[in-house]
Amino acid sequence: MMSTEPVRLGDATMSLEFTNPRFDESGFAFLDVWLQGARLDARHGFYAHDAAELVRYFRSLDDDWRGWSGERRFESVEGDVVLSARHARRIELSVSLTAEADRDVSTFVGWACSAVVSVEPGEQLSRFVRSLDDLVRRPAAL
Repeated sequence: MMSTEPVRLGDATMSLEFTNPRFDESGFAFLDVWLQGARLDARHGFYAHDAAELVRYFRSLDDDWRGWSGERRFESVEGDVVLSARHARRIELSVSLTAEADRDVSTFVGWACSAVVSVEPGEQLSRFVRSLDDLVRRPAAL
């Protein structure tokens, strides 16, 4: 069964949330992402051509919860959402969001932000992966 509840990862210091999945007739998904912390509140809608790729990314972090070397990276099709994870007893998830103004606006106004979301490997991450998979699963009616 598909869920429409937002899915959140992180803590009160900094969190990452995915919400509001939208599907077109081709099945491609759009998602909203929210990066929130004490001095940061950034929301952005992005095109997730293959939303399952996002789930696979987080599942790989969960599967290797004991650690890995180097960086694991996810980048959305349009490059406006970039995730980079390193394991240092905890998972340090660097999140970068970039938004551009509409192309027909006479003066370019856009924004970019980045933050690190600290994630405890284990049940919190496993629950997040299951919830994200439910969130982005295409409804059978489409």
